[in-house]
Amino acid sequence: MQPPEQEPVLHDAAISGVQRRRFLAASGGVLAGAGALTLARPIGADAATAGSFAAGGRYRIYPSDPRYGTMRMGFNRRWVGAPAYIQLVSNADDTVQAVQRALDGGLRITVRGGGHCYEDFSSGNYGGVIIDLSNMQNVYMDRPGRVCVEGGATLWNVYETLFKNYNLALPGGSCYSVGVGGHIVGGGYGLLSRQFGLVVDYLSGVDVVCVNRHGQARLVRARRGDPKTEWLLWAHTGGGGGNFGIVTAYYFTGLPNPPEQVRVALTTWQWSQLGPEGFATLLRNFGNFMQANSSPSSPYARLFALLHAFHKSAGKISLTTQVAGPAFGLLDTFLAQLNAGVGAKPVTSPDVTLPWLQATQWLNGSGRNQRGKYKSSYMKAPFPERQIRAIYAALNDENYNNPQALLQIDSYGCQVNAVAPHATAVPQRSSIMKLQYQTYWPYAADDDYNLHWINDFYAKVYAPTGGVPVSNGVTDGCFINYPDVDLPASWPTLYYKSSYRALQVVKAQWDPRNVFNHAQSIVPAR
Repeated sequence: MQPPEQEPVLHDAAISGVQRRRFLAASGGVLAGAGALTLARPIGADAATAGSFAAGGRYRIYPSDPRYGTMRMGFNRRWVGAPAYIQLVSNADDTVQAVQRALDGGLRITVRGGGHCYEDFSSGNYGGVIIDLSNMQNVYMDRPGRVCVEGGATLWNVYETLFKNYNLALPGGSCYSVGVGGHIVGGGYGLLSRQFGLVVDYLSGVDVVCVNRHGQARLVRARRGDPKTEWLLWAHTGGGGGNFGIVTAYYFTGLPNPPEQVRVALTTWQWSQLGPEGFATLLRNFGNFMQANSSPSSPYARLFALLHAFHKSAGKISLTTQVAGPAFGLLDTFLAQLNAGVGAKPVTSPDVTLPWLQATQWLNGSGRNQRGKYKSSYMKAPFPERQIRAIYAALNDENYNNPQALLQIDSYGCQVNAVAPHATAVPQRSSIMKLQYQTYWPYAADDDYNLHWINDFYAKVYAPTGGVPVSNGVTDGCFINYPDVDLPASWPTLYYKSSYRALQVVKAQWDPRNVFNHAQSIVPAR
């Protein structure tokens, strides 16, 4: 999450290079080569570690436990679950046993990594049991050139370990308390994405606890190039968390070296100096620049910008910009083009040059845990004038007062768009910006007030297309890692486009009983 009072930066991550030649049937009927999707042989539990959680129920948290009240909550304080118990697991064998125990007890399973889900998918709101992976934090190189990240690790743990031990970077999000478990499987992007692509573009394997049609939990190792499991791996390159099983480990090959240094700048415009035309010019300039400088070969691939268009009650609009490596005037040129004709005089704090890891820590956007609501949109073109007017009206709504409400506009494209739409389960590979509608508040009594504003805001921006950003020449659907249960029944197409049918086939193969489900989970093909 990105509390605006801390100059919110990117929530979610980064890198391309997966050269997949197989593809999905363009009509959306079935997977190309789906006949290869046969069940892999289950991997048995390791007797040396089996039952490690069981002694005295030490890692099983029941409602009578003083920790229960805390551990049933996610980062978003709107979500407070009521599970029968919370099961902490420490390795893959623990996880297999925890899943089987829940199945045998007839309990619904909720999976939790970092607990940052925007909706209630990881909070145990549906009862049952929460299987919590937060004890699984290891990050290591299991063989030359291949990195293993356990499913409960947080982004900062991953960044620091990869950098200090191997001089490698996972191009993920800036909110470093976020768990990798859901972040990666949803695609993952961040401040290095334009330079290196998405996190899933480096994913070469997953270890995932699945449940077969007989109700038996087992560990499956899905690897690139394995005809028995490669479509299960593909589904984890953007299919979203909580859909196919519990990922206990992710494997990456070809991860890049991080930049030695980055240049960071913060620019602000005061709302009191911005009229409708000045605001419109600012949004036009941002969109036009990204349209002109978002090809994979662009020299501006090293530049990532986050425009925080706050509600006017915050008093300002702000821009956070990071340029990786030598700037060579990239930042100055971008800021000059962005300010051209705006009219309001911006205030740019002295930019700083920092080592990459220090900058990543400095730009952390996790902030304090509050109540929040989010919506999203991919942009393939600059903002149409009608959208600009709707955005301006919402951000200047006299009947709403919340300085923690905003539209965050992130730069996108470049190496993200170097990968074919069906090479991964992230089909949006031609966008130049990604939008995140956000609002935060501390008290439950204000839920309706804030939810009404953000839902009305979103509906009016996309009114000509039914209130949602359908895939057309301007917009390209929504981001699965910013789930929004208020989307209409067309949400599978908004998230996955024509890939949804393929994901359903994978779901039917690896979770035929639909054990892993939530309000927007993939439904098995019938």
